[in-house]
Amino acid sequence: MTVVVLLCSTAVNAYDFEVDGIYYNILSLEDLTVEVTSGGNKYSGEVIIPSTITYKTKVLTVTEIGLEAFKKCTNLISITLPAGVTSIRDYAFGYCDKLASINIPEGVTSIESGAFSDCSSLTDIVVAEGNQTYDSRGGCNAIIETETNTLIAGCS
Repeated sequence: MTVVVLLCSTAVNAYDFEVDGIYYNILSLEDLTVEVTSGGNKYSGEVIIPSTITYKTKVLTVTEIGLEAFKKCTNLISITLPAGVTSIRDYAFGYCDKLASINIPEGVTSIESGAFSDCSSLTDIVVAEGNQTYDSRGGCNAIIETETNTLIAGCS
């Protein structure tokens, strides 16, 4: 007897909770940290991520922009990240073809592969001057990994 097993993958928006239209996953209850993630609705317009949010009486700090959090949010125009963000995961803003501006906070130490892939309208990129890992030297409208001189996003 031959048994055939078919595995189907279904894209499901998995998030722990939503506050004011932004979806979050808890990273650590001990450290009280969360990441922004994707959810039931696509983000659009100008999105401002708060530095902290309150959920079930706990004040949680936003430290990551999660894997594919804003991917294919084709009506996202600008994003404001809080100072506490340290990581921008793979394809976090991938294929956001109307995303025009982003400021990278001083504390960001990791921007993963494809974080800004195919963001064809991204024309206003600023990295905070105190960032030790990335820079926008001379106002060049780009994100450059300082140590390796690698262009992450922006003009070439």
